[in-house]
Amino acid sequence: MEYFFYGLAGVFLVFQALYTVIPLLCSKVKKLNAELDEKSISVLVPAYNEELTIRNCIDAMAGLHYSNYEIMIINDGSKDGTMSTLDELLDLQPDDRLANNKLTYKPIKGFYRSNLYHHIYVIDKQNGGKADSLNAGIDYAASDIVITLDADSMLEADSLKYVNQYFHDDDIIALGGTVKIVQGAVRDENGAIVEKFRGKGLIKSQIINYTHGFYVRKLTQSHFNSIVVISGAFGAFYKDVLVHVAGFRSTVGEDIDITLKIHEYIKANRLKKKLVYAPEAVCYTECPENLQNFYKQRIRWQKAFVDCILIYWSRLSQKFSVSVSLFFAIDGFMLGTLSAFTTIFYLGQTLIFGGNLLHAILFLLISVLLNAAQVIISLYLCRKYGSTYTFMDYMRMFLFSQVELLTYRNLLLYINIAGTFKYFDNDEGWGFVERKGVATISQNIAAGSN
Repeated sequence: MEYFFYGLAGVFLVFQALYTVIPLLCSKVKKLNAELDEKSISVLVPAYNEELTIRNCIDAMAGLHYSNYEIMIINDGSKDGTMSTLDELLDLQPDDRLANNKLTYKPIKGFYRSNLYHHIYVIDKQNGGKADSLNAGIDYAASDIVITLDADSMLEADSLKYVNQYFHDDDIIALGGTVKIVQGAVRDENGAIVEKFRGKGLIKSQIINYTHGFYVRKLTQSHFNSIVVISGAFGAFYKDVLVHVAGFRSTVGEDIDITLKIHEYIKANRLKKKLVYAPEAVCYTECPENLQNFYKQRIRWQKAFVDCILIYWSRLSQKFSVSVSLFFAIDGFMLGTLSAFTTIFYLGQTLIFGGNLLHAILFLLISVLLNAAQVIISLYLCRKYGSTYTFMDYMRMFLFSQVELLTYRNLLLYINIAGTFKYFDNDEGWGFVERKGVATISQNIAAGSN
């Protein structure tokens, strides 16, 4: 086991070196090209018991700087007042649009269009889960490009313009945007979003985690065309590709599954296509504010990863590119899940039976230094891509990240282990996490596009 741990540590250092160097060398901010034709976009928002958050989502989309788009909210048999809230906000009336009948999903109870905002539609359907709702939205969508958005996500005003710009590259068939934590983000007197590093320690930890995860990890994976997961909070796809891969699978982690299905589709059809990360396209999401909801969310994420490991592992080498296989199997599984078990085992063995404690301390110090370097890089890129934190905020973020490494990060170690075991509970529901719907970048619902 000791030699296995050393081997794993060596692989860990190789990947951490990539995550340190590649973002610095390969990050380039795209300037917005206002001259490009607007491709048609359908924004799909699956909603289950979202009466507290759906207003913020609609508010934010009312202020988008884009014209050729529609919003389709899919009410998945909510048990709260989601549907009545939608009717109150949108003044719904029945619409006669027909589905394409290319995908399967639970029966539709009604299809509606807003009288106030003619680009907003609502699908009311029987409960079938998030993937089922997305499939219904895809089947009714009128656009070539579909964006999947969580009901608590709020798009930044230029986000669709950046999505449109990326899709003018014919090699791109799917992309993921940047997801930021909305707690702490406010609008100033001019309507501009101002980000502040504030709130509970758990919220600050997630801000650090998201900043590092997107600006360091996603940028690196995008460079190698090996993005393993396009976040369900904000992803964009060509509709015909989603239809070709039979849509979203009803599972605990539909976002990682659809990403892998698209990679598999690319390899099977020998396409020279890419899944990329678009850092300039931004949405904000409300993160869990207490340990109970944080635990539920991260357990669900880990269960999703284990699910896809079991399904795709046997065909990685034959049906996926080398880069996707390496990042999924080694960086994702070996360094993400397996290392959690080996680390606990190795530390326990060292403390109980004795061992080379010097090696353990040395590896810990190297990990701390690499983490510090990557946090600095992520904060630099955060600033480079337009974030509005103050210099003092960045200083606080760095200092907090060093404390977070030995506190909240250890909680994630435990969650990786617990989530792996809990996967076998066979719970594939929405994995509902309580949202308060208080934090928002939105203003009041603006005048709709008629």
